Amino acid sequence: VWHSAYSPEWPSNHRFPMWKFKDLVDQLVADGLFQSHSDFLQPEEPPDEWFLLAHDEGYYNAFTQGTLDATRWRRIGFAQRPDHDALVRRTRLEVAGTVLAARRALMTGLACNTAGGTHHAHVSWGSGYTALNDLAVAAKLLLSEALVSRVLICDLDVHQGDGTAAILSNEPRAFTLSVHCKHNFPFGFKGMTHLGNDTSDLDIGLPKNTEDEQYLNCLQDHIPSVLDSFRPDLVLYDAGVDVHIDDDLGNLCISWDGLRRREEFVLGACLSRGIPVARVIGG
Repeated sequence: VWHSAYSPEWPSNHRFPMWKFKDLVDQLVADGLFQSHSDFLQPEEPPDEWFLLAHDEGYYNAFTQGTLDATRWRRIGFAQRPDHDALVRRTRLEVAGTVLAARRALMTGLACNTAGGTHHAHVSWGSGYTALNDLAVAAKLLLSEALVSRVLICDLDVHQGDGTAAILSNEPRAFTLSVHCKHNFPFGFKGMTHLGNDTSDLDIGLPKNTEDEQYLNCLQDHIPSVLDSFRPDLVLYDAGVDVHIDDDLGNLCISWDGLRRREEFVLGACLSRGIPVARVIGG
């Protein structure tokens, strides 16, 4: 799943690399996995009602209309934004892309959005360059439509999926699993009392400098048991690669081979059980 609006025109010196979504798709085409950009599934403009399943209406309207207070814009990370309307459009389409990937996964077994994983967005505020939570919206929407009875959010981004955990904390039909670096955002920020307070259904915090074998052993110890006990109809998988050793802010030491083995294990564990997977790219 991809939309050209995922990567609007953006300053090259901005801390958030908005161009990464187009770079990913360009690489997939260059590698021959797709013949052209027109071969990707394209999400349509989503209705506002989808977002109100996971977000406060006042917050959603203020974000889309550009009337959020300065504090909440700073929390998101987009206080400086060259084109507000383009930012809002790409953010809404990103969520729609995850919903589309989830629907397609239910049909085919596996689908991927070339964006998404906006797991720091909470009910009434955004954080960490995420304003609207695609994982929470997709989970709540599919549950409301009775397309699934139980959804597992498997979040392997290097940062805890705090927003997803908060939004889905009172939803027994959704299980949030987060394996992350415990010495990283959103934990340990002095003066930011709004951060680090959320708890997933299962949080596994790994120490700094964790390497391949310890990491993979952790996943093998927990993911199969969650799949077997919760028995989800769908897994929404945040496959962030910021656990890689070369990520400047990740604090973990996972190699490219370790990432390949992670993907083989997670996808294999789900698909061998007949559980569809909708994948998002995370960080």
